[in-house]
Amino acid sequence: MNREAGFTLVELLVTVTLLSLLVLLLFGGMRFGVRAWDGAEAHGRRTDDLRVVQGLLRSEIEQAYPRLDTDTDPLHPVVDFRGTATWVAFLAPAPQAAGTPGRSRIVIAVERDGANRRLAIHAAPELATTQATEWSSPLLRNVAAARFSYFDGANWLAAWSDAKTLPVLVRIQLTFATGDGRDWPDLVIAPRIETDALCIFDRATYRCQGRS
Repeated sequence: MNREAGFTLVELLVTVTLLSLLVLLLFGGMRFGVRAWDGAEAHGRRTDDLRVVQGLLRSEIEQAYPRLDTDTDPLHPVVDFRGTATWVAFLAPAPQAAGTPGRSRIVIAVERDGANRRLAIHAAPELATTQATEWSSPLLRNVAAARFSYFDGANWLAAWSDAKTLPVLVRIQLTFATGDGRDWPDLVIAPRIETDALCIFDRATYRCQGRS
């Protein structure tokens, strides 16, 4: 007698097993794709954050104002710009987020932030007014090490103080904690303003003899 065509139980089990394996492989690939997408998106956000911070630092240091301090010693004025390996302070317009008109004393510093460090910026108005308020903001967290250095035209120096001019270049180097994944290319910035426009310059002594 002719037997009716059909599937045996073994064939059905093999088919179901193969389909299960295909479904597992499919969903595994989807999960991997989602994780890869999320990782790429997070990396893109971190990279964008670095670009924003570098743009802010570049803007502030480029606008550093070379105010000559004639109050302490009128015969030997020094520029109002000081820096060490871990911070730098100068006069410049405050960041837009501060909402402070005119120039402010800007301090960019590496600070303790729990077990790690962070890069932060502070702005205090140069002139005391009733509306004047200090402003500060963290820029980057999870910083392992940072170093500021200053180029005088011939050498890179670890500090800048009691000078008659701004440094030719300011360099900011950062490294992040292990596993962070971010990479900070050395940021080198040239201050653009060369002279104190309010200084009363004495051509005989080549010094600032006061401020207008």
